[in-house]
Amino acid sequence: MMQGEIITTGTELLTGRVGDFNARYAARRLHEAGLAVQRLTILGDQSRRFQDLLVEALTRSQFIIVTGGLGSTEDDITVAAAAQALNLRLRHDEVLLARIRQCLGERGIPWEERYAHLALMPEGAQILDPGGMACGFALKHGGARLFFLPGVPQEMRVLFDAFVLPALVEAAGGGERLAQRTLRLFGISEAQLQQVISHLPDFQQGGVTVGFYPNFPETHLTLTMRGRDRQTLEETLDRLTSALAREVGDVLLGSDLVTLEGLVGRYLQKSGLTLAVAESCTGGLIEHRLTEVPGASDYFLGGVVSYSNDAKTDLLRVPAAVLAQHGAVSPETARDMARGVRTLFGAALGLAVTGIAGPSGGSLEKPVGTVYIGLATDTGEEVWRYQFHGNRAQIKTLTAETALDRLRRELKKLSAFSSQQSAFQEL
Repeated sequence: MMQGEIITTGTELLTGRVGDFNARYAARRLHEAGLAVQRLTILGDQSRRFQDLLVEALTRSQFIIVTGGLGSTEDDITVAAAAQALNLRLRHDEVLLARIRQCLGERGIPWEERYAHLALMPEGAQILDPGGMACGFALKHGGARLFFLPGVPQEMRVLFDAFVLPALVEAAGGGERLAQRTLRLFGISEAQLQQVISHLPDFQQGGVTVGFYPNFPETHLTLTMRGRDRQTLEETLDRLTSALAREVGDVLLGSDLVTLEGLVGRYLQKSGLTLAVAESCTGGLIEHRLTEVPGASDYFLGGVVSYSNDAKTDLLRVPAAVLAQHGAVSPETARDMARGVRTLFGAALGLAVTGIAGPSGGSLEKPVGTVYIGLATDTGEEVWRYQFHGNRAQIKTLTAETALDRLRRELKKLSAFSSQQSAFQEL
C-alpha cells in the first residue's frame, strides 16, 4: 500500500487564527480511496525548516502533499524552498505567466512585477491548472510523487480532486480508476444511517468503502469504489444509491452536486411556480440561501424579514388580535405570515417561519427552539411545529434547512405537480 504524508504550511495555522481544513480534507479523501497517510505536519513560513522536513519526508513516504505558500507575498516560500531542497533550478513557465496576466486583466487588476513570482516553477514541474488563476504543480523525485497545492481551501480542493487523487489512485492500483459519490441526507443521524447501511444487502457485498460525515445540519455519506471499468463502477454506485433511497425515502436529498436550495429551485422551475418568503427568527437566512442559486429570480419573487410584531401586522397583514391572543410564535401567526407574504408578492407559494432562537425568550409552554413553519398555496395553508435544540446559530440553521426541506417535500405532493412526475424523477 502506498504511504504518504501531508504538510500544511502557514504561520496562521500555528497561531490558531486559521483552522487546518486542508489536511483534514486530504486525509479523509485519501483514506476513502485506500491510501494510507502516516503523518500530518503543520509548519510555519520558515524556509529552512520546510526544506529539512521535505528532505526527511522523501526518505519515508511515496507521496507528499504540500498546501500553502504559493502566493506572491514574502511569506510564500514554498516554491523556492522546494526547489532548493530538491536541488532544482527555478524557471518562469511562460504559459502560466500568460494565464496569470489574462486572469488579472479579466479581474481589472493592474499588473505588478510581484505577480511574475507566481509563474516561477522548479524545473520538471507539471502545472496543475484547473482553468482559473489558482494553480499548483507536481513533481516526481526518486520514487516519490510530490504535489504542491494552494492554501485557500476551495482552491486546494478543486486541484486535489481533479489531479492529485486520481493520479495517486492510478499509481497505487496499477491503472485502476476511482469512482466516488457523496450523498446528502437530512433528518437522520450518523448513528442511524450507519445502522441502516449495516442491514442493506447491497452494501455487504464488498468493493465499496463507506464514509459517514456529519456536516451540520446534514449527514453526508461518501461511497468510494476502485476498478478498471468506469461504467461498471458508476452503475454499481447507482444501484447502491437506489437501495439507500428505497430504505430512507425523502431523508435522502441527493448528491452533493446540488444544494437543498438548488434542488428546491429546480422543482420550482420545472413547475413554473413562484415563491415568496416571510422570516422572523431566521432573519433572512432562507432568502439568502435561495438567492445563492443562479437564476433564482425566475421563481423567487422576494421576501420580508418581519422580526417585530409591527412588521408582521403592517407588512404581512397578520391581525393584531392573532398576535395578542396567540403570540408571535404560534401556528396561527405562521399561517397568517405565509398567507400574507404570498398575497403581498402575488406568488404561487408563501413560506414562513417564526420561532424562538434563544438563548432567552423561552417559556414552559414555548421553550427555546420552538419553531413554526407555514406554507400557503392556492388550496390553503399548512403549519408544522418543531422543537430544535442547540445554540442560537444552530437553531437558526436548523430552521432554515427544515423550512427548505419541508418545501421540497410539499412540492412533490402538490396537485399541480401530478402531470409532471416524470420530470421530477430526473432530479
